[in-house]
Amino acid sequence: MMEKVITLLVGLLIALGGWTLTRTFELSTIQAVQLDKVDKLERQVEKLEDQMDDMMRMDEEIIEQHEDLFNQISDGNKKYNY
Repeated sequence: MMEKVITLLVGLLIALGGWTLTRTFELSTIQAVQLDKVDKLERQVEKLEDQMDDMMRMDEEIIEQHEDLFNQISDGNKKYNY
């Protein structure tokens, strides 16, 4: 009788160990997938930040061009005041 109980307990321990290993592998796989998704999102955010920086630089250039144009127009009006 005692041998059957010990055999049952050993079987339970082996089953629990197998379940734990399976669950650990599943969780590590899920974690790897999530980390990959996070990396992709970080790369997308970096690209968007670069695009925004480029657009800001272009906006600043356009503003400077407009200011130069307005200054030239106002200087031209001062020279030829009719």
